[in-house]
Amino acid sequence: MSAPRRDAEEVRAARAGLRDTLGSRFAEKASDEYCLAVARGTRTAGAEALGPGPGPAAAATVVEFRDDAPVPSLPRLTERPGWAEERAAFTTLVAGDPAGAPVRLRTAVRQKLVEDARAAGYRGMGEVYQEIERLSGGMLRPSREVLGDPQIPTAVNQVCWLNRTVRTFAPPEALAEVAAADTVAALDVPRRLRADADVPNHRCIGLPGFQQQHPGLTGRGVTVAVIDGEVALTHPALAQRVVQRRNYTPEQWGNPSPHGTAVAGIVGAADPADAGIAPEVLITSYKVLATAPVGNADDFGGAIAIQQALEDGADVANCSWGAGPAGDGTGREARAADAAWRLGLVVVKSAGNRGPGAATMTTPADAPGILVVGATALDGGRVEDYSSRGPAGSKSGPDVVAPGGGDTARIRCCLPGGGFGDAGAGTSYAAPHVAGIVALLLQDDPDLVPDQVRERLRADARPLRDAPVSAQGAGLVCLT
Repeated sequence: MSAPRRDAEEVRAARAGLRDTLGSRFAEKASDEYCLAVARGTRTAGAEALGPGPGPAAAATVVEFRDDAPVPSLPRLTERPGWAEERAAFTTLVAGDPAGAPVRLRTAVRQKLVEDARAAGYRGMGEVYQEIERLSGGMLRPSREVLGDPQIPTAVNQVCWLNRTVRTFAPPEALAEVAAADTVAALDVPRRLRADADVPNHRCIGLPGFQQQHPGLTGRGVTVAVIDGEVALTHPALAQRVVQRRNYTPEQWGNPSPHGTAVAGIVGAADPADAGIAPEVLITSYKVLATAPVGNADDFGGAIAIQQALEDGADVANCSWGAGPAGDGTGREARAADAAWRLGLVVVKSAGNRGPGAATMTTPADAPGILVVGATALDGGRVEDYSSRGPAGSKSGPDVVAPGGGDTARIRCCLPGGGFGDAGAGTSYAAPHVAGIVALLLQDDPDLVPDQVRERLRADARPLRDAPVSAQGAGLVCLT
């Protein structure tokens, strides 16, 4: 019992030090982790919470803003009277994409909601952000060493309007004044992203029969954002269908990831023997995981990547990573995922590999708007012990489960250098099975909104015997 007491005493002392030097409002809004990080001189995008690194990491603060105006949800357009006629009229006005992308009135509605939400976010943060910018460029600007640190991709300050946060590399002294603003809710340290994998079987999810009944459904015209490690551009099964969009790590493009390439392959590899779920889908690569984990993006980078995928018009985002234990649905990663979901992006998230204990899912699995996937054995017969369990926030467990592999049979998928091989096991590989299925559903009915997609997947899932809801949700995802 002595260690926790020392920790509590250290937090109290650190908070008192902030109160004495930077004011009571600053100390009140600083998280325990932030207080300790400042006191220890490790306020960082690396430090203890994020794992060891080669030397000191760049000092970073996440400023969280109050958000009293919830993001509006994309309406269930297909349930409106006269929808078929409205869609037909729209189709006659807009030429179809020669690549086969369906014409969607939903896209126009979604774009309008995104524009409104983005403007509202910037308005809500505008005055404080302006002050952060002013102080960052003045006498209290970061040191030359921090400005040159490779952890800072482009700018000292970055905005995520999706969850109303700012990540800044300005020192605490430059933030003391802005922390007193009523619109600022909290000050925290960023947390490193970690892949939810330890390094498909299609029959158990009904893919062969589905393909026979629907030979034209291949994901054509649908875009899946793989927010992960870098996807190999030149893999023959993915070639010409991968677009590198944004890099949120200090590692340059040109270092394809086994994890990201495997995830993309499960979604959409085109190979006679090792095909993915949706072999004609377009993959957009958002790099948040690096070759060495110390180079992984933090939770702010993950949120920015989801935001960028939304703005880029992606239909589905696969997030096979976590940023620590899931919370109660109000954390900044959960808010970002939920806002993107409400605006029309189907966000698929791995449950995590921290099972079999209760309440072990990783954030943002606690977001109300997210599709959480646990892992089964390769044949879909049982939930693997490593697969994280609920509850998390309002969720009793994952929404569904899908093949993730295990000790006896592991996932075989695309390798960065070409060909196919053992990709390992984990909920990281269960999630892209579901992302691929979502691509098929959206090709078939492009005007479905995320809630409708999740409801359909849960309704069609096959419950597994002897597995509680906290482990399997509605059951094994199944194409019918």
